[in-house]
Amino acid sequence: MMEQNAFFDEYKQYIALWCGAHMDAADLARLVADAVDRNIGAVSVVPDVVGVVWPWLENTTTNIMARFYFPDKDITDAQISDVTVRINTAFKRGAHGAQIFLPMVALPGLVENVHVIRDDLFFDKSLEIGIDIGEVGAFDWADLFSNLRKINASSVLFVLTQDAGDKSDFVGRMYGMLNAWDKNNKFDLHFAFGPNFMRIEQTVRLIESMRPELKNGVKFWIND
Repeated sequence: MMEQNAFFDEYKQYIALWCGAHMDAADLARLVADAVDRNIGAVSVVPDVVGVVWPWLENTTTNIMARFYFPDKDITDAQISDVTVRINTAFKRGAHGAQIFLPMVALPGLVENVHVIRDDLFFDKSLEIGIDIGEVGAFDWADLFSNLRKINASSVLFVLTQDAGDKSDFVGRMYGMLNAWDKNNKFDLHFAFGPNFMRIEQTVRLIESMRPELKNGVKFWIND
């Protein structure tokens, strides 16, 4: 706990709160209250919980992001129709934006299906695209950034689903991403590494040394 508190004190400007999918009302209330007390700018919740946390956050500066998932490599029209309705419902219940998680190979399909309705669906709302950074190859960055620009993403969220520790190529991947960063990118950089303070510190240092102009848009989603 002391390590976590010290981390929050040092990196609080980068922190956002990730609420688990199966949390009960008491745990949600505790985490949301903690987010408000710490002046955390955003919380991420599953869509069914948006209406539950909204009354606790409507008069605060903490925004609600609703999470949606496309698990398959191929996205169908039916899936697009369903998620569009669910996103719109989340907005009506108080969500500030939507996080859409999908396999890297499915992104072009999402972009082709959604980019024409993006500005209407997300009018005055945020669109965050979540990708497993382990799925992005060394030569994939240009195509990834191009698709994110086409769909007018507000931010990209790189998820670290597996970490091999000292054998990991994590730093190399982060270096490759920042080195390939396109000056035309208008979206923010977000990350979900869990409470992995070492990876967060490494990422902050790389950004500060390679792309300091991106610092103000950096965010780390941390679960309790």
